Amino acid sequence: MLGILAVALVGGLILNVMPCVLPVLALKAFSVIDHARHDAHKRRMHGLAYTLGTMTLFVGLAVVVVIIKASGKHLGWGMQFQHPQFVGTMTAIVFAFALNSLGVFELTISSSGETGDDEKFSGSYVNGLFAAIMSTPCSAPFLGTAVAFALGADTAAWQTILIFATIGFGLALPYLMLTQIPALSAILPKPGRWMETVKQLMGFLLLGTAIWLFRTLQRQVTPESANSFLIFLLVLALALWAGARWGGVAAPPVRRWGMRVFQVGLVASAAYLVVSFTKPEPVAVASIGPEPGHADAPVIVNNKVAWTTFDAARLKAENGRGRPVFLDFTAEWCATCQANDKAFIETDTVRSAFARSNILPMRVDMTNDNPDGDKWLDTIKRTGIPDYLILYPDGTMDLLPEVITAEMVAQHLDDGAKRFPSAKFAAN
Repeated sequence: MLGILAVALVGGLILNVMPCVLPVLALKAFSVIDHARHDAHKRRMHGLAYTLGTMTLFVGLAVVVVIIKASGKHLGWGMQFQHPQFVGTMTAIVFAFALNSLGVFELTISSSGETGDDEKFSGSYVNGLFAAIMSTPCSAPFLGTAVAFALGADTAAWQTILIFATIGFGLALPYLMLTQIPALSAILPKPGRWMETVKQLMGFLLLGTAIWLFRTLQRQVTPESANSFLIFLLVLALALWAGARWGGVAAPPVRRWGMRVFQVGLVASAAYLVVSFTKPEPVAVASIGPEPGHADAPVIVNNKVAWTTFDAARLKAENGRGRPVFLDFTAEWCATCQANDKAFIETDTVRSAFARSNILPMRVDMTNDNPDGDKWLDTIKRTGIPDYLILYPDGTMDLLPEVITAEMVAQHLDDGAKRFPSAKFAAN
């Protein structure tokens, strides 16, 4: 158990540099610099509040995991992003954070808006929650091992909760150290007018994150639902602006609270009247190249890997004629998946290996709920994505490590072709 907790701590620590958490790093960096104006006690309290926020979110996830495990349903890291209701909520929250950073309205989500004797630490706590939520669609080295153990059927509830709490502590650890160790705080730049520029740049970074989340939502709902959600975001922005314009901290209490009631009513009405997360009718997605049943379907088309959509019958048929199949488990909401695809999969090295081996590239899209994909993840004992797997005709599997390189993927493909050289001629 101590070994698993150590792995969970390292996995949570590495989450800080994964693509899905990078936008939040800007918020944290700004907060750390802003805290330099506080005395040592207040800096430490802000660090503890932030850590409590990340750990609270992960402990909450652990409790949900325990409940779902008891029901016998499938569990997976980051799979809450398969649900458009969750993605839409996250999009709206990130969008609001961006508007705050750009100065459309002021909300004390961080210490930067709190002054004097009324200064509280709830902003740092909320920042911790936000960072933890944004980390969940990302996988990281070591994290998969810890999460797999936590989600195991034989793992006790207290062990699951302790592992998830340790991941949250690892995520918060860099920020906690900066606020607790005076020598580290001393190296931070001094606050100044430049911080407003940094804050606004963060706003644009968060807008980019909101766009990324909205792209996922577009894959999960009908075009009409996606367009209606944009109208909701416009109403949300208008409500937040109006609250700052006529109900700011300088306004009389009656007007300020009246404006808050108006804001809540306007946003709630828009959500009820406009938002509709209607899922599209399932349609068969055609593969690139000839029809799936044809033996001469190319693996490279227009200098791109010609991914075929996952199909259990096609997979069995290809293995039946002696051809290995490369499975890529991915999702639109998985930032690590998208980064890996650009950096390590769609490269000349890997495309050349696919062309040499003629191993069939098959993509398992986990953007939406995918029971077939869930079964395969259970089979390979993985709880999150991305995952890369080569299935051989003799029933064996080659599961690639959590961290890949283009050279590694090419080597595994070449090794597969050596084991089953007939695959090179399967298209003839």
